[in-house]
Amino acid sequence: MPYFINTWSIPKPGNLQQVLSQQKMILAASGHSSNLTVTLSPPSPLGHSTLVIGTIGGFESLADVEVFDDRFFKDPDGLPIFDGVNSLCSHSNISISEVLHTSSGEPLADPKFVKRDFITPAPGALLDLVSELKHWSEEAQAPIFWVISRGVPGLSSSDVLRVSHFAASLQDLEDFNSNEIRGNPRLKRFGELVSGPPRRGTSRVVSVNRGENSSSNGQD
Repeated sequence: MPYFINTWSIPKPGNLQQVLSQQKMILAASGHSSNLTVTLSPPSPLGHSTLVIGTIGGFESLADVEVFDDRFFKDPDGLPIFDGVNSLCSHSNISISEVLHTSSGEPLADPKFVKRDFITPAPGALLDLVSELKHWSEEAQAPIFWVISRGVPGLSSSDVLRVSHFAASLQDLEDFNSNEIRGNPRLKRFGELVSGPPRRGTSRVVSVNRGENSSSNGQD
């Protein structure tokens, strides 16, 4: 089962450009497939600050994640670089997630935006919800690349699912919502399997690295 690492950063006022620049260099140096995104349309503009999310993918096992983490801590420049980025932010953190499903087709050649839905399953409904989302993704006709993921159960307590939709344009995302989500017969069953509506946010993809050890084209 593939895994990926996320970095979550909220730049202090006036530091967005520096944070993006330094994060790009860190991701490029990782040697893995990766992408960097920045908030375009948050779930609640008054309640959320601009968020920079870095994703490092291409890990086939948790052992691979551990090797990468060991390498980072043994690198004399690793922590100072990380601290340098964190000093530019009001909040920063790291998470590890497992990929539950991706679209069966090829990842997009040049994704420009990603919409992320954070979905809380109803009690006991996690497996049914994942199955429902998998079927939904395989039926979809829009030029959207799906990634369904969650935090690793043994490492964190969150059961929240993340459904990421990579797209080449904002219009593709809107058409996808209009034609394949709104009014879809699967919505009724979906509503029975979740605890409340998803939290949704859209980000611009500012960099993608293909990596040498992943077929995801940086879309994790």
